[in-house]
Amino acid sequence: MRKILQKVFSIFRKKELRQPAKKRKSSGQSLVEFGLLLPILLMLFTGMVEFGFMLNSYLSLLDATRQAARLCSNGNPFQLDPITNTIVDNVAFSPYCAQAVVDSLAPPSDPNARQMVMDQTRDDVVISVLRVNVDTATDTISLIERFPEGSLFFSYYGNHNSGYTDTDIEEFMTQNSTVPVETGILIVEVFFGYEGVLKLPWVEAFMSDADPVMLHASTIMPLVAAKP
Repeated sequence: MRKILQKVFSIFRKKELRQPAKKRKSSGQSLVEFGLLLPILLMLFTGMVEFGFMLNSYLSLLDATRQAARLCSNGNPFQLDPITNTIVDNVAFSPYCAQAVVDSLAPPSDPNARQMVMDQTRDDVVISVLRVNVDTATDTISLIERFPEGSLFFSYYGNHNSGYTDTDIEEFMTQNSTVPVETGILIVEVFFGYEGVLKLPWVEAFMSDADPVMLHASTIMPLVAAKP
């Protein structure tokens, strides 16, 4: 019995001797590889964090335009002139709507709220009041009027133009073969230069105080008072 067991164990020993010895991976090599990859991983991670801050700022801009558009959609861009007894432009309508956007981004009554103070030399709020006239015989837009009369839009700081032309409005109202209807339209736009939050060297290569990323958010709302 002993001889049989010795033969069995000898077979296993021979197999172990035939197997080549496994090379152990050096722990120092892993540290070097990690050290080489760490800067790249940090750059990718901080870039994702900065993009998250920028997306949050855009959502704040979008919410500000929506709040201002809802507030002013119930207003009236026209008023009665008591002297001539005629309907004239309400010159306070567009500035009021633009100020509503600014106050929403940087609430003066809540100093603890996250402030997005607009740079008056770079940023802007643009208000457009339109009246769309439709030719019922052909079901086409015959005329798009803009107010105040004689201007295409109202720019709060005078830094930007409206991103919506008459052609854009016509395409918007007739897309998917939709028959246009006579209506009044209020467009609230905000332009904001995002300068970045982390201020890291590899991030400032894409955005900085001197060269910010210009964000543009807008909301289109029906304006009953401007309807033909």
